[in-house]
Amino acid sequence: MQNYFETSKTMDLAQDMLGHSFTYDSNQGHFKGLIVETEAYLGPIDMAAHSYNSRHTKANDPLYQAGGTIYIYSIHSWLDMDISIQKAGTPNGILIRALQPLAGIDLMEENRGKTGFDATNGPAKWMAAFGITDKTLSGTVLNENNFVFSDKKIQTPKEILATPRIGVKNKEPWTSKNMRFIVKGNPYVSKLPKRDMNLDTYGWL
Repeated sequence: MQNYFETSKTMDLAQDMLGHSFTYDSNQGHFKGLIVETEAYLGPIDMAAHSYNSRHTKANDPLYQAGGTIYIYSIHSWLDMDISIQKAGTPNGILIRALQPLAGIDLMEENRGKTGFDATNGPAKWMAAFGITDKTLSGTVLNENNFVFSDKKIQTPKEILATPRIGVKNKEPWTSKNMRFIVKGNPYVSKLPKRDMNLDTYGWL
């Protein structure tokens, strides 16, 4: 599966990942969800990326590893997860922003203390729902240990919308670039107004 994350442009992969499943097996249980929202980060040239200007630290080293490496980091005491993209040495990443739960839903809601869409409709929310509370697994590789990314789409988006990334301020022209991708109408997309939710098909074909 590593080749999947190394053989296409980062922006293309950020769109193609929508509809794939993401699974986490832990001591607590089995968690699985559909990826419904992503953000692309283009490494050294991207002012919003952790590797902007080729910044390379022990913490962000997973971004510099082979495509498919997990990068877990802190944002305001919350945890987010990127997947490294491109071959080792090219520190691009894709943030998984939201998941539609498929398995382990009761545990997710228990971990979050929330029910329904609010359990996993954000990058830190789904991480907490999956019971990921530290950075221990940062640097591990997809499909080799705890995390599994499906080799095929489980669902196909009817329409993908591209928008500016969330929380990228004062970094023009990167603030305004459409580098966030969502399954249009999926109610698990972060910050989606109720009027835009498709509660019939959740935005899938």
